[in-house]
Amino acid sequence: MRNLAKIAAMVVLAFAGGVGAWAGEIGPVANPNYTPMPPKEGYSYPDCYCTDSAGKRVELGETACLTIGSRRVLARCDMSVNNPTWRTETEGCPGV
Repeated sequence: MRNLAKIAAMVVLAFAGGVGAWAGEIGPVANPNYTPMPPKEGYSYPDCYCTDSAGKRVELGETACLTIGSRRVLARCDMSVNNPTWRTETEGCPGV
């Protein structure tokens, strides 16, 4: 019975794309060079973008310096489960 539960957990992780998570890794990492397929004829993708602290529009793939509480980070605008999100690139903001 124990082996069956272990196999079931491995199958769930495999289908979730996180086989590396079984070994204690974080899991799949988004490819920053990913370009989505063109939409089908007659359709279009929604206009997705991020908004920085000042309310300025930041396009997908661009970076911006953000203040989060008392720390400053350089973050990249990215997609996560069909939602725009900020992903931290480095602590601090170079050149600022």
